[in-house]
Amino acid sequence: MCETGYSIEQLAADLRKLREKCVDDDAMAAEAPEPVRRFATMSHAWLRPWMCEPHPTDPSSAGLYRLHEEPDHSLAVFVVTWLPGDETPPHDHATWAVVAGLEGSETNHWWRRLDDGRTPGHAEVRRAGSRRIEPGTLVAMGPDGIHSVHNDSNAKSVTLHVYGMNVDYTDRHRFDPARHTIAPYRFGGTSRAATSREEAST
Repeated sequence: MCETGYSIEQLAADLRKLREKCVDDDAMAAEAPEPVRRFATMSHAWLRPWMCEPHPTDPSSAGLYRLHEEPDHSLAVFVVTWLPGDETPPHDHATWAVVAGLEGSETNHWWRRLDDGRTPGHAEVRRAGSRRIEPGTLVAMGPDGIHSVHNDSNAKSVTLHVYGMNVDYTDRHRFDPARHTIAPYRFGGTSRAATSREEAST
């Protein structure tokens, strides 16, 4: 996809090297942003217009385009395109994650869990800060970090998401601040492999 500069293959190779030396997911969350930022700055060489569109068969859903994923579902890299008004519930990932802005802007909200987690199905979370994500900005989080994303702009928002493990293969959760509940959470749709325009639209 990118034959010059810093390619997805080079990013994956550098993440593998980091994984060998990092002791846990929190260490990866601290080390992974540098190569992810480098890859994001090369988006002019690999980001395609069709990756900046909503889901090809469900325009009401976010576009989710897979750039890389190891056979064991680790080191998963996606381009995610949000339409204006799109918003996720507060959620964790149960793995390290890095999100980098590519085009447009969105707001990342951090959440803090207040309860002790001992009551099944119950959780109390409170918003604990926000950060604007746009080209040149990046956020990283460990496996227990809780955030939500809102495209509160009037245009599409395109971001790069890198996970230690594809989150459809982790025990991640969504939180309902109003009902004080916690439940399993999935991406909500099948990702499209971004190896070609034809493959991404079938």
